[in-house]
Amino acid sequence: MGRTLVMIGAAAGFVVVAFFGFLVYVLLASGQASYWEGDIAAFERRDVSNPPPADAVLFVGADDVRLWETLAADMAPIPVIQRGFGGAQISHVAHYAARIIVPYRPRAIVLIAGEADLSDVRGRRPEDVLDDFKAFVDTLRAQGVEAPVYFVSIRPSPMRVSRWYGARRANELIEEYVRTRTDLHYIDVASQMFDMRDNIRRELFRWDGLSLNARGYALLAEKIRAALLAAGQGTGEAAHAIE
Repeated sequence: MGRTLVMIGAAAGFVVVAFFGFLVYVLLASGQASYWEGDIAAFERRDVSNPPPADAVLFVGADDVRLWETLAADMAPIPVIQRGFGGAQISHVAHYAARIIVPYRPRAIVLIAGEADLSDVRGRRPEDVLDDFKAFVDTLRAQGVEAPVYFVSIRPSPMRVSRWYGARRANELIEEYVRTRTDLHYIDVASQMFDMRDNIRRELFRWDGLSLNARGYALLAEKIRAALLAAGQGTGEAAHAIE
């Protein structure tokens, strides 16, 4: 009996170690752009079977874009293309720009990313997020994409409260940089996710405390759609600034 319990305990220990080893592998691998190759290839296959609309606003980024099931309806009458993949970092989106941005010739680009950058197990600073955003814009311009870029502020989440301070600083740095350019815009959604006591509004999130629920996406939709329409993106007019 004792030997059986030892064997069971050893097996359970092995499973636990293997599981955590797998988690570490995923965390490390997902920090590399190559980890998302399958997702990008899936987008390309979809473009062949179901071509996206022309002259649309392109939404790119991580889970907040990928999980936005009502994006097209929420942005109407603005035509949109939805290209969110996993826990993508800003540098990952830049890495695949030639495949998921350039071919669409978008009228505007909405970037919703940055949270995963600060969650990278290798450790990233707010200044690194700013540098990656600059590199993202430089990559687009070098590849002939002149569409205005709308950066949606990195949002908080109840399960990662301790990371909000770094995210807030990254937002400040990017907003300051955006103010120096006429082809870039900053959309603040993060400030709307706190109540009067400066607590994160949990009613905007799913049970996991990380993903947005319908109310959370409604907030994003209201802010982003208003900004795009105010800049003329719903009518095809050129946009240069958001008041």
